[in-house]
Amino acid sequence: MLIPRTLTLTCLFMPWLASAALFPAKTEVKVIDAKGFKKVMDHNVTSVVAFVAPWCGYCQRMAPEYSKAAEALAPMVPLFAVDCDQASNKPLCSEQGVQGFPTVKVYPRGGRSKPQSFDSPERTATNFFHWASRSIPHAVKRLDSVSEISGWTNENAAQPRALLLSSTKDIPLIWKALGNKYKHAISFGILQDKSGKQAVKLGVEDTPTKDSKVLIHPPGSQQFVRYEGPLKYKPLNKYLGSVADGTADFPILREQSEDSPVAPDAPVSTNGDATRSESATSSTVTPISSVSSAHIEEARATEGALDQKEADEAVKATEGSANAKPSSVPEATAAAGPDVEGDSRPDHTRDEL
Repeated sequence: MLIPRTLTLTCLFMPWLASAALFPAKTEVKVIDAKGFKKVMDHNVTSVVAFVAPWCGYCQRMAPEYSKAAEALAPMVPLFAVDCDQASNKPLCSEQGVQGFPTVKVYPRGGRSKPQSFDSPERTATNFFHWASRSIPHAVKRLDSVSEISGWTNENAAQPRALLLSSTKDIPLIWKALGNKYKHAISFGILQDKSGKQAVKLGVEDTPTKDSKVLIHPPGSQQFVRYEGPLKYKPLNKYLGSVADGTADFPILREQSEDSPVAPDAPVSTNGDATRSESATSSTVTPISSVSSAHIEEARATEGALDQKEADEAVKATEGSANAKPSSVPEATAAAGPDVEGDSRPDHTRDEL
């Protein structure tokens, strides 16, 4: 008896279709196999992986919540899923110590770090968001006042330094993610500047503005370049990538070599007059001057984990644009997430400073 070709193809792709059906349409969750898992682990990026089985009721109830968390965390913390019911993935699932479904693990620095398991019985989008955010090993240095900038830049003079003048008290998720990704190539710092007065003291602005600002100190220099691109993950990641690999063009170093003799201890640009790389965005050059302690107004900030309210807001921001769940995805009951407040999505989510 001949088997129709369409039936053969359906059977062939059935495992993938069953796995994909766990998650809502257009989800940010990427379903990967063993090969894809290896590629994910090759990068120094905090990632979350859910090891699931399509027939598992707990997995089915978790899927909508996991998908909401993926949308709130993307692209800073990518979320993946591995179908352990597929024969080709079984060795990987066994290797990762999967003994039941679902098993959710965070890999703080890809394969370079020991994974941590999500142990809470409440598999909600808010809890996933909260847990993943706290798992990023960012190494961002908090500065409490303008007077600490000079010491921080001197201490890390051998490499580029990226300073965020932040309008919020906590380290933004985007800054944590970038601080982790370029941990060994760029030193990251943050100074709270809610009113914008610290930026005025540094000469960044003539009058206080409450928006966040990113300043880049080239290697060996006490001067900074102000990043003028969008304060979102993708453009910042692109720009910092050029800073990390040495292709970013810093006008302050070029001007120094053209207009004045180079002192023995002065920084030397490895780029010279090289054309700005495609990844570098336009910048405004501003010299950093020494600031007298008599004119310093400290902006104290307390280090703290994301509170429940912040996590709720980030997750709710993803719900307004979410499509209706397909009929194959059951409604979450025990794993119910935060209530939806309205149908509109805010202009920005966590992917913005």
